[in-house]
Amino acid sequence: MASSELPSDMAFEILTRTSLETLDACKVVNKTWKNLTYKLGFMQVYCHRTNNILGYFVQSLENNKYVTEFVSMDDCIGKDPLNKPEYKIFNHYRNTKIEASSKQGVLCCVRRIKNRNHMYYICKPSTREWKVLPNPKTRYRTVKIALVVLKSSPLHFKIIRLSQDYSPPRRRRLGLGNYCCEIFDSETFAWRRTNIISLPYDVFFEPSCLPVNVSGLVYFLTYDDHVLVLNYNGKEARPRFSLPEPVTENKDYTDKKLVEYEGKLGFICLSRNEMLELWCIDNTRNHMWNKEKEVEIETVKREIKYPSPVDFYDSDIALMMGSDKLMFYNEQNSSFDVVKLDKSDYSAIFPFRSDREPIGLKAIGENSG
Repeated sequence: MASSELPSDMAFEILTRTSLETLDACKVVNKTWKNLTYKLGFMQVYCHRTNNILGYFVQSLENNKYVTEFVSMDDCIGKDPLNKPEYKIFNHYRNTKIEASSKQGVLCCVRRIKNRNHMYYICKPSTREWKVLPNPKTRYRTVKIALVVLKSSPLHFKIIRLSQDYSPPRRRRLGLGNYCCEIFDSETFAWRRTNIISLPYDVFFEPSCLPVNVSGLVYFLTYDDHVLVLNYNGKEARPRFSLPEPVTENKDYTDKKLVEYEGKLGFICLSRNEMLELWCIDNTRNHMWNKEKEVEIETVKREIKYPSPVDFYDSDIALMMGSDKLMFYNEQNSSFDVVKLDKSDYSAIFPFRSDREPIGLKAIGENSG
């Protein structure tokens, strides 16, 4: 029997027991299997059967120090896979800032050390592994960082860092609108400066929007409602393109964010009617946006104040953020689960997916090297 003819219930049983790497490969090979993995409830069953983890790191500032929480759908039923003492990687090293996350369980972090210096490292929280990285060559201020895991075993990753010169005008080496792009490659274990990214002098990167890695490209949202596209070598892969026309022509759209949705580049926002809108690009060559969803959020507003869309947990569950709560909202039947946060002043939310297989880094508590 050909794989395309495999009954959906049998495919479900197989896919919910496989590894993350195999699961991602199946999404590429078979479109039917890909659609199945995004259906409501699939990932919850998958994580339960494989002991893998799916959720979000929520980072906030307290007394000028970073505090990190992990939340997932499991939190709503009394399970907390990363807040157990043996997984509290961020309690072992205080004041650690997450710069970027990946769907292979690896994070890029920066920790403040003595004399206002910083230490870059990668870690896998589910296995309490970490490794110190060399600092970037340039001392410009970090604006955006993206982490790309190319292979899990052996681990091969790249870090894309965009930075800007904030020196006084007379000492400034980079002009306004110019950003230095550096790449860290784990195979060479070194940073290299690639090129200068130039934007109009009055255009900035959207601070609340994380870079999105989809189909071999990394996307960044800029403040003028455009999207910058880089390849894994830090080069501009496409000319900048705009968000959907209704959004660019109406300033009443708020809470704009790029997301990955069912393996595609997505864009979420709140419309002037306070509807949650999801737009996607099916063809990355012509960058044509199609509206996938328009979700009523009156139920959400009754439960949390000033809700803001963050992501889609799966095809039908939207993650909404309030002042001190996260809500997993099922737009199909208006049901929801709410997670109360320890802190209310959050600065960033990072999607996270991980297995519990070691990747050959040092364990927390070992000397760095």
